[in-house]
Amino acid sequence: MQIAITGANGHLGLKLIDRLQEAGDAVRALVRSERAVESVRGRFPQLDVRIVDYADSEGLRNASEGCDALIHLVGIIKESKANTFEQAHEAPCRALTEASLAVKHVIYLGIVGTHSGSTNACLQSRARAEALLRKSDVPVSILRVPMVLGPDDYASMSLARNGQKSLVFGFRTASLEQPIYSGDVVSAIFAATRLDAVNRTLDLAGPESLSRAQLIKRAGQCFDNEPGVVSVPVSLGYAMAFLFELVSSSPPVTRAMLGVLDHDDNIDNGPALRELGIELTPLDETLQAVLLPNA
Repeated sequence: MQIAITGANGHLGLKLIDRLQEAGDAVRALVRSERAVESVRGRFPQLDVRIVDYADSEGLRNASEGCDALIHLVGIIKESKANTFEQAHEAPCRALTEASLAVKHVIYLGIVGTHSGSTNACLQSRARAEALLRKSDVPVSILRVPMVLGPDDYASMSLARNGQKSLVFGFRTASLEQPIYSGDVVSAIFAATRLDAVNRTLDLAGPESLSRAQLIKRAGQCFDNEPGVVSVPVSLGYAMAFLFELVSSSPPVTRAMLGVLDHDDNIDNGPALRELGIELTPLDETLQAVLLPNA
């Protein structure tokens, strides 16, 4: 197959290129800057990499010409004045819808909890983006995932730091997490490229749903440590985020971001696993792989 990937320079995008090339597929990486080109070419010197504005329908049509499928990996959970949810989610999906793409199938990576009735700005934006893609003439497979854990990514590094502390303070640590291994997300996306091109939405998470406090303690076991966990009211976090939003054009944390991270994840993986035909990596194996990658 010939497959185009937007956001190909991210952690998942680079892993996905590896997986697709191993299967004999030709990959075309669609990125937004020369810096992103250098990032992809540093790992794949001979890859077809093209710069495109994701909000430019004609540019997307031309950049994906000759491809069988397009994988759309672009999205954020924290917006700023320079990069809003509308710019990151809806504008690219609107452009894809208006592009009259020649591809037969679009695979879109979304977030568990996305719903048009959500009160969270990020999840509302994601829902509008999904709705735009469903209106397209090209069938879309929407794959929603929660926290993704992979080597050297932000979530894993944060979890590693907490796992090595003697005492961890966290917002509403009773909230449920169901983290999924990045390799399993790549397997799921790869499997989706082999499915019949029809509209579908699949929610997929890790094999265990557990509280944030329990996850931190499980991470601690990787370091032979038993961190104490103190839960802080999430309302305090929202108040801090509100202040950051008032004084900064690019706040370190926002209320919408906290809302996404605070979402309770308890997903039934059965339907997605049956359709995709994949298996999940056990949580303890995932933690060992991402927290102690050189062990």
